[in-house]
Amino acid sequence: MLISVVNRAKSISDETLQCAIRAINRQIAEDFEPYWSFGAKLRLEGAIGATPNKQKLEEMRGDAVLYLWDQTDVDDALGYHEANFCGIPYGFIFTELCKQLKEEWSVTLSHEALELLGDAQGNLLVQGPHPTDPQREVFHWFEMCDAVQSEIYAIDGVKVSNFVLPLYFTPEEQAGGRNDFLGRLHKGKPLHSFGVNPGGYIGYYDPVSNQHETYFAKNDQHAQSRLRLKRAAKFGRGYLRQHGTATIAKEPAHQQALEQVRAAATSTEAAADPIRHVVVLMLENRSFDHLLGDMIKVNPQIDGLPQNGKQRSNTASSTGHTYAQQAIAKSRLAFDLDHEHDSVMEQLGSAATPMTGFVDSFLRHDPQAKDPDDINQVMAYFPVGDTPAQDSLPVLHGLARQFLVCDKWFSSMPGPTWPNRFFVHSGTCLGHVLMPSREHPEYMRVYSQETLYDRLGDQGKPWKIYHDGMPQSIVLTRLLPRFITSSYGSMDDFEQEAKGAANDFPAYAFIEPAYFGANENDQHPPSDIGGGEQLIARVYNALRSNAELWQSTLLIVVYDEHGGFYDHVAPPATIAPDDQTSEYDFRRLGVRVPAILVSPWVDPGVCHTVFDHTSILRYMCDKYGLPPLGSRTAPEAGALQANSFASELSKRTTPRTDTPAQLRAATAPRGARVVKTPAPVEGSREALMLYVAGLAEPGPAPKGMRARAAPAGKKKRLGDTELKTRADAAYAQLLKKKALHKRATSKH
Repeated sequence: MLISVVNRAKSISDETLQCAIRAINRQIAEDFEPYWSFGAKLRLEGAIGATPNKQKLEEMRGDAVLYLWDQTDVDDALGYHEANFCGIPYGFIFTELCKQLKEEWSVTLSHEALELLGDAQGNLLVQGPHPTDPQREVFHWFEMCDAVQSEIYAIDGVKVSNFVLPLYFTPEEQAGGRNDFLGRLHKGKPLHSFGVNPGGYIGYYDPVSNQHETYFAKNDQHAQSRLRLKRAAKFGRGYLRQHGTATIAKEPAHQQALEQVRAAATSTEAAADPIRHVVVLMLENRSFDHLLGDMIKVNPQIDGLPQNGKQRSNTASSTGHTYAQQAIAKSRLAFDLDHEHDSVMEQLGSAATPMTGFVDSFLRHDPQAKDPDDINQVMAYFPVGDTPAQDSLPVLHGLARQFLVCDKWFSSMPGPTWPNRFFVHSGTCLGHVLMPSREHPEYMRVYSQETLYDRLGDQGKPWKIYHDGMPQSIVLTRLLPRFITSSYGSMDDFEQEAKGAANDFPAYAFIEPAYFGANENDQHPPSDIGGGEQLIARVYNALRSNAELWQSTLLIVVYDEHGGFYDHVAPPATIAPDDQTSEYDFRRLGVRVPAILVSPWVDPGVCHTVFDHTSILRYMCDKYGLPPLGSRTAPEAGALQANSFASELSKRTTPRTDTPAQLRAATAPRGARVVKTPAPVEGSREALMLYVAGLAEPGPAPKGMRARAAPAGKKKRLGDTELKTRADAAYAQLLKKKALHKRATSKH
């Protein structure tokens, strides 16, 4: 999160403010993040115009803006939490009010920055005891600093605000724990959960009285004085709550959230999160530049293709020929691009010349490639039209136009399909970066790690995996038995269940495309990209057609990895998910992939936060209070762990009503001949067929499977046809077991 700070105070120089910003950035990075595991950076901006334009927020360069001002004379300057019509938070620090409060302006700036990054929209509620009647439950505002309002300390000589720790928002105390950063004792006692230190106060909503109230310690004259001055200046959340204008727009959502909390009998869900159903559609093998880079023409904030005639390129070391990005991507290729671990590491290039090895990797994998048209496909991209009707990918580009594009979503490691898909299910690939093949069957591993589905099941949260054909997720040993039960369904099941009551739909649904066969729609080259367009539209249309379900759903459209296609953004550092690092250290994310958050609770735009596939796990674990899955989802992991996108879902107070009622994929021109060549049985296709074929029970070989004996001393390599036949036969056995189980349970 980036918070812009604009200096409009005549009493403070930019130099003085910059020193304070540097100290507060240290406070966030060194003091706040180690406990809360999320953070932000403040940056000094230049002022535009004579006064702030709160309708456009022109000075904002990041995710929010704080104005430093002298007099409390800005119309409706109501505090950091107030948002403009785009749902973007902004606020004010008034130097004259700071003097009246007997507080350094740097302390107020620190206070507002910490509260802004903790609860950007000012609408998070935490269930806890009533301050004076512990037997009664109320809903406290998620305020980082108010409880320790008078507590300060210095960094580099700059005074900053104390803040509470996560333990503060727990109903019970813990031996050896403390609730605020400084941990100072008052009259020999530490700060208790949902309590206050002298000079502090807390705000809460009482569902019994249906009122927003503020509590401070009895006879605390300092706290009383502060509240009186802030309310007189019409500043801050306390004033808004007391006068009934703070939550006019937000209160219906709060009431609904409170009812859901009571019904679920849990306090772990943030009341501000309107999402009750998460649907993840993960497609295959495309990079961000390749599919969404040209969206920069629609939204200049997207980190996409260069404009004004400039082009990015890669140069072939063997020939010296340069291949530039061009809008010539083909919907169907005659080949697949290499994206195994070693190839991806080559594609990433060196620190001095990042992202320069894509063409070299392609030529090394296919040294016979001579046709420039084929090599150009490594760098090619799908163009976005001047109008939606002219988009080359009308469904994906349509979603990108209408919803939130994540332009810093990376695959979880530099490598192929299997390890990256294991990350989205479990947060780890157990250290294995290679997929099995007929040449290397020894790469077939046992993946017995716990999954998100285990965690959800333990909490009683319903989940389901929908699929076309063989699902890759059954490679995980904990999921294979559940394929036989009702935890897996077809895409027909998905459409049917999406028509029902929202409460009957899974809390979490994962959709797997068809990875091979006549109906392949995963967009994995060389399959036609149009099949995936139809699948995306099918999923969106099913959810959108049920108003009740749509208004409580987040659809995440994302790709497992880049598939060898060029992207210009070098992947950032990360942390290993566990201690299994003998094959690779897992300290760098993989190549950037397309990702879009689709929901009536997000506005069109772009999010620049760094995500990877484990961000989905982080969001789900935080949402339902689940134990972490791998180090990247653990709150104590530090600054390089997976970020959650939860804050993007709390910016609106009401769901949108302008989302497209339906999406339609492009159809082939009339009379056009659709050529479907068989996809090569290699890579993830080969690996999945090998795995499923190995599940076959002993019995007579299916017709057509008997092969001639291999010459003595030479191991026979299964041909494509034989491997497909074996895999189909084994999968048929699984489907038969599934049908028998369904009949048995229905009779019972």
